[in-house]
Amino acid sequence: MRTWRLSLLTLMLAATAACHDSKPAQNAGKDVKPPVAAAPPPTELVTLAWTPANANQNLQSFDLQLTGAEVISVCRKPPGWVLERVEGGIKGYATVGAGFVSVEHLGDLNDLFLIRPQAGQTLGVKGKLLTGIYADDGGQSEIAATPALLRRSPAKDCPKT
Repeated sequence: MRTWRLSLLTLMLAATAACHDSKPAQNAGKDVKPPVAAAPPPTELVTLAWTPANANQNLQSFDLQLTGAEVISVCRKPPGWVLERVEGGIKGYATVGAGFVSVEHLGDLNDLFLIRPQAGQTLGVKGKLLTGIYADDGGQSEIAATPALLRRSPAKDCPKT
């Protein structure tokens, strides 16, 4: 190869490299991290915050339809109750009168189920609770469910029992 060709080739490579690297890198000297996918909304543990009107009133069943959240799992059941996820919510009922939840057993309504709120949506609750009065078969009444009925606390999983 002739010397002038080698010099010309070297000069072209240097010019190309200079044009290519004429702008300083915007992230020079910085650690570049890959984009992170949005994390799913955190889950929450739900307690049924029902309070009896008097010492004789008890909770016999409930049927709650949720909007803005998904029921992930049933964490615990009050003694003598059936509690299950249904499409769009959760329902539960006492299988025998001894399972009714009274003022002495309100702790049985703690940490019942786990939900995942939907990002950007407000939690809504529709449905009803059926209450009764001990020693009075005719004392049943329905209470409309509201979001205030659900006491929520952040939790990754159901508590270990």
